Amino acid sequence: MRAVADIATPQHRALDLVREVAREKGCHPYLVGGPVRDLLLGRQAIDVDLTLEDGGSTLARALAKRMEGRVRSFPQFLTYKVAADGWPEIDIATARKERYRQPGALPTVSPGKLRDDLLRRDFSINAIAMDLTDGSIHDPTDGQADLRSRIVRVLHDQSFIDDPTRIFRAVRLATRLGFEFDDATSALMRAAIESKALSTITKERTWHELFLAMDEAEAPRVLAKLSELGALSELIGSRIADPSRLEAAGNQIARNPALDRNVVYTAALLHGDASPVDLEGSGFSQKRARNVVQVANEVGRFTDALQEASSDRQRFRLLKHASPEMLSAIALASSDENHHIERYHQFEKFKLPLRGNDLEVPGGPHVARALERTREAVFTGEIPPEEARTFARQMAMKYLQSGAKAQEAGARSEGK
Repeated sequence: MRAVADIATPQHRALDLVREVAREKGCHPYLVGGPVRDLLLGRQAIDVDLTLEDGGSTLARALAKRMEGRVRSFPQFLTYKVAADGWPEIDIATARKERYRQPGALPTVSPGKLRDDLLRRDFSINAIAMDLTDGSIHDPTDGQADLRSRIVRVLHDQSFIDDPTRIFRAVRLATRLGFEFDDATSALMRAAIESKALSTITKERTWHELFLAMDEAEAPRVLAKLSELGALSELIGSRIADPSRLEAAGNQIARNPALDRNVVYTAALLHGDASPVDLEGSGFSQKRARNVVQVANEVGRFTDALQEASSDRQRFRLLKHASPEMLSAIALASSDENHHIERYHQFEKFKLPLRGNDLEVPGGPHVARALERTREAVFTGEIPPEEARTFARQMAMKYLQSGAKAQEAGARSEGK
């Protein structure tokens, strides 16, 4: 089995153990789908996805015991997941048939044969199995020919209607592999989109597929293609994504992988006209939703305000309200602001060797405010470091007194 012998060590070791345990338990596992596709394409890193006609539970539990790991069972889908420290995850499924009760619904599954399992899959290049006992290939839909032709081909005419998320998977897969759609698949996909097939699935499922697209190495190209096809209309309406803006978003993430890629790409898709309503079903927290809207709508306003600022103090007060994704977008939009943003990052890391107890004033929020004002003053050179304690104490007393006056004024107005 030359192809398996060439794969990366962790997966090779896992498959060796699968074959050994399968012999002991009298099981007959097949490597299926994407892993076989990637093996045939000469890729080293593969997932360990197995299918058996029977004995899935037996194999899963025996593997977990040998690996000193654990098994998770998903009986509604006839699947198991085996995980253990130092081993790749192993997914084990019982060969099954699928039936869609209605377009867009999750399928109802029942046990089947290997051929049933392969024929239910999304594309021919994912409908190939390798017998782990003898290395033989099972390819009922001629997926190997499509691999040679570099084609993504759907297996039946109702495929995108039954499961519209396959539209997203088709675009991700074709872009990742550098493949094309065959003419029939392209026509079926466009027809499904035009017939509003994507409206038959929940927004939550659509967002999930979109976020998977954002995880792709070629995410800007995947998103641009989905937008061009109209596959995002259920989420972003009639907007057409700007490929150059998506490419810029990808460059931001490449320069700073710590950025929230879902926020960056979503803001690029909604550029200039975003609102929290657009994010329904996305699962974004309120904070992340605000960040999306800010980056989508307010880069120009922030940049103009920064250009009008005449001091570090004014700039810092503006930039304190910007998320990391917003800071990155500003730097990309205006190279003149790169120096100011870098200086703000230095300010964020700057520590003041002073605590509230050092000020000898009554406690309260005015103390934290005074310390922050002092940190800013020392960093910008407004005062020398040795004057920090005195300055902070003066600021704390000033804020305390102004707070007391505000409370007194409020009390008087309530009494009228």
